Amino acid sequence: MSGYGCGFRPAEPEPVDGCAECAAYTEQARAAAARGDHSAATDQRVLIRRHQGAEHG
Repeated sequence: MSGYGCGFRPAEPEPVDGCAECAAYTEQARAAAARGDHSAATDQRVLIRRHQGAEHG
């Protein structure tokens, strides 16, 4: 199981084309996941979703 009690795993946020901030958050999330730091990866996914809500509505 993925670590989520109910087996639910939210979809990865997609960066908005041409947005450097979206791209940076996405790259940081992927790098953290690749090194096994799932807490940092989750933090970055939260930040990109907040950014997208604020900047890309």
